[in-house]
Amino acid sequence: MRRGRRTGWAAIAVACGVIAALVLTGCVGRPGTALGPRFVTPPLIHYTSVLWPVPLELVGAEPGSRVRLVASVDSVHGRWSSTVTYTVPASGTIDLATARPQLAAFAEPDSAGLFWSLHGPRLNSSDQFRLWMRTTVAVTIDAYDDARVIASRVFLLDGLGTETRPVTVFSSELDAAAERGGDTQPPLGLPDPPPPDTQANGPVGVFYSARSIERPRVPAVILFDDPAEGASADFVAPLLAQFSASVFVLPVTRDSDAVHSASAIDSTTLTAVLDWLAERPDVNARNIFVYGTSQSEQLALWAATRFAGRVRGVFAAGGATTLLCLPGGLVSPAFENGIGMPCQRNPDQINDFTVVALDTVPGSVVLGCAGRDEVLANSCLWLDAAVRGRGTRAGDVIVRAPDAVHAMTVPPGLPIALPDGAAAQATEKARVAFWDAVGGVLLRAAQQ
Repeated sequence: MRRGRRTGWAAIAVACGVIAALVLTGCVGRPGTALGPRFVTPPLIHYTSVLWPVPLELVGAEPGSRVRLVASVDSVHGRWSSTVTYTVPASGTIDLATARPQLAAFAEPDSAGLFWSLHGPRLNSSDQFRLWMRTTVAVTIDAYDDARVIASRVFLLDGLGTETRPVTVFSSELDAAAERGGDTQPPLGLPDPPPPDTQANGPVGVFYSARSIERPRVPAVILFDDPAEGASADFVAPLLAQFSASVFVLPVTRDSDAVHSASAIDSTTLTAVLDWLAERPDVNARNIFVYGTSQSEQLALWAATRFAGRVRGVFAAGGATTLLCLPGGLVSPAFENGIGMPCQRNPDQINDFTVVALDTVPGSVVLGCAGRDEVLANSCLWLDAAVRGRGTRAGDVIVRAPDAVHAMTVPPGLPIALPDGAAAQATEKARVAFWDAVGGVLLRAAQQ
């Protein structure tokens, strides 16, 4: 939908409104009919805080003049702002999707650049979530010719979390589902799983229902949480739900290095989650995927291979592609019916024989890495090792972003965890590419 550039199906779906029926969001109103400079966008576009590049033009400007666009957001926490300057071409129209910016935080054309490059007060994770995912943020874009405002428009960015109401799932619910279902792939040579603890009934995870109006049964994603800024389930799960997927979030704690997991998970828990999802009338049990980034990537890859008969595909980025031992010992982050799986202590050593064997995953695999990853410097080498074991498969997408930083899985459009300089736009482009791929897989699965 962005002229001059082919975008993925997922970007079209979110930016211009399509989940199944090609209307993900609504209309923000028609531009004014008065002559003179004005901002023009297509009809039937409803902007959200998670924002793909969409058509945006300033028309009726004076050819040859220098126009400065200033975006601003005022909130209880303070003001966010961003600025870009353009030279008006002979047509009098600045197409932000194709015009090269001047004096901006981004060097390449980007019609969403003024949104994701907003800078403002530093917020904690809770305030960030409430601002960008739980409220409607009003972004005002003013066009200046010298000191005179020649055009102005307010864009309302609806937080994707404003309409999501996740529910907590307790162990008793999973225990009951596991008793009725059961693992279809019992490991050879290992004892039966221990009986469920009927005394404890603590929370295991949270569940988000898909936002789908077309299909009675939708895909599901088991999300191993990544508590990083902007990449946590609070931000990611509502986006996955927009792609017509229900989401089951499993909490994962991480070590201070953000490379090792600091918590472990047993296959019996995943068996129970899969059984619980399979029992839901709104979930298509043939299209269950797993998701994990940073320290949780290893868990997602392990789950995809351990349950290859029940898990369709996997989305992962920014982490090691083998099981790394928990900090300070040889304890694995993944257990098989109470028995720890083999694990590797040193993330600096990449051995193809220890990498999770993704060749058994039957459906699409989406992997990503950042060339300037400041958390796991060799993340692309880990990705390469996984790809060698997987081989080339139709439907797989590998996103290698040589100039991006670690936070490449934050949903696009959010002014969160972006570095200064050229790496900011490179990271934003990596976010678009990664989520294009994830959304494309889920939207196709939703049609099955």
